[in-house]
Amino acid sequence: MVAAYMSDPRSWNPWHGCRKYSEGCENCYVFFTDGLRGVEIPSTTVRRTGDFYYPVKRDRNGNYKVPAGSELDVNRTSDSFIEEASEWLEEVWDMVRERSDVIFSFLTKRVARMAGSLPPDWGDGYDNVSLNITCENQRAFDERWPIFRDIPAKHKGLNLAPLIGPIDLSPALESGQIEYVRTCGEFFGGDRPCRLEWLESISEQCSEYEVNLAIGPVGAVFYRNGFPYVLRTTDEMLDYAYRTHLSRFFRRVDYDLYDPIDGHLLNGSEIKEPMYNANRCVRCTQMELCRGCVECGNCGKVDLITGDELTEFRNSQA
Repeated sequence: MVAAYMSDPRSWNPWHGCRKYSEGCENCYVFFTDGLRGVEIPSTTVRRTGDFYYPVKRDRNGNYKVPAGSELDVNRTSDSFIEEASEWLEEVWDMVRERSDVIFSFLTKRVARMAGSLPPDWGDGYDNVSLNITCENQRAFDERWPIFRDIPAKHKGLNLAPLIGPIDLSPALESGQIEYVRTCGEFFGGDRPCRLEWLESISEQCSEYEVNLAIGPVGAVFYRNGFPYVLRTTDEMLDYAYRTHLSRFFRRVDYDLYDPIDGHLLNGSEIKEPMYNANRCVRCTQMELCRGCVECGNCGKVDLITGDELTEFRNSQA
């Protein structure tokens, strides 16, 4: 069975559907959004999507539709290492190798299955792949980090979402393996609170070890100075995230990307310069980790500027 749904050009969802794995999954946004769309197939049914071959699709001129230098989040609507998808992983890794000019960001809670799901030629990792694990609270971090620590990769990150408790990340940050941390509160059908003091602690830890931190939407219920704020829209949640001033950026994450045809290392002139929407990206806490606008049509008004221009504008508004 092939799943059908609206595609996000920043993501690649070769399959759809998942099974709840831990407490962070209690109010899973995949189940929630499937319900909103009236999807009749149970969200626990894992099935390939019509976007399975998205990274290698070409236009009528024979060019790849996904341009060089793009970053794709893999399986936002499932888990890349869920058992039901094991038979499709070989094809996925084939496409990742073919598109050596594109960055693939894999995210999982099933870190215990990660090592056995990597391709035979993985070695110390692919240059264009970032491996990421989700940790929603201290219990999840303590369970998953020791396993993740011992898995080789050129690039690694942590995703603390939904953040439903304080987390001491220092064992991971001091290892030097983690390039960035992303976090957000719970929304999309869930309202377990996120607290400012948890974000402050994470920010302090990332600052100590100079690890990039991007704080996303703070959640439907956000406690600040002991007072609960009930937020109705993601724009409100993002605004609160921006106003905490707790995101941190120390250095750009660089990837070695190679031409799929002759294998030469791509230089800056061969990759499209990231552009940002001056009308939407100004208050984004993830701008420094973002590869830029993909002109997907989701923004009502678009005025594209370079990253340097956006940073200068943001500083002038501070």
